[in-house]
Amino acid sequence: MKTKNYLIAIALLGGMMLTAYAANTANQDGQETAIRKDQIKIPIAG
Repeated sequence: MKTKNYLIAIALLGGMMLTAYAANTANQDGQETAIRKDQIKIPIAG
């Protein structure tokens, strides 16, 4: 029974860590994309 509880606890912690990592990665990608968009120069003539 203890082993089952430990496995459940490890699975929950792993899921939380994966979720936090994915959120950070998406946030960083969004910031990098915003920086790249600012560097694009659009010609005045369109």
